[in-house]
Amino acid sequence: MPSIALIGDSHTQVLWPLVTRAVAGAGHSVVLSEANPGWAEATYRQKMPDLPARLAAAKPEIVVVELGGNGSKTGAAYADDVRWLVQAARDAGASRVIWYGPASTAPQASASVAARHQQIANEQGSLLPSLGVEWHDSRPLTLTDQRNDGVHFTSTGYARWADDITRSILSPAPVGVNLWLLLSVSAFVIAGAIVYRVRRDG
Repeated sequence: MPSIALIGDSHTQVLWPLVTRAVAGAGHSVVLSEANPGWAEATYRQKMPDLPARLAAAKPEIVVVELGGNGSKTGAAYADDVRWLVQAARDAGASRVIWYGPASTAPQASASVAARHQQIANEQGSLLPSLGVEWHDSRPLTLTDQRNDGVHFTSTGYARWADDITRSILSPAPVGVNLWLLLSVSAFVIAGAIVYRVRRDG
């Protein structure tokens, strides 16, 4: 059965144990689990530069990411950090990358936090599908059950979110993602054949 790596921020201190138990019941194994409060994609790149090597050693077939609620980068700089993480998953042999974006915030959260979540969700929704990633907008799943800080959730809220993540893992990859992988492999094979012919005829 598929092996899974889990990478996330403070939300995943609750989410990942729930997801791990659920997928274990279906025969899946979690081979790497990271839940670091306050971390963003850039933080993983800066503070855990060996993550690509750790993923390669774990050899997950599926990598699940829940990130986007922290950090200050946007635009091209943010996209570069996202691509670094996706590439690390691909280089480790993952056939699927499932990514959950930032959650909804309650009114008691600061306006700047809500605006950042909105912007990052928009950027992820535009970028990640083009990289063959199964992107999920976490906001519809997290409209209610926030705690007093307006950012984190009650056990009920996290259970609902974890159930959706688990369903995504246990469901087949969407047709579009499978097509993206097929085209990527085909392009790699064609490029290799061209290089071989040039060298042979050189």
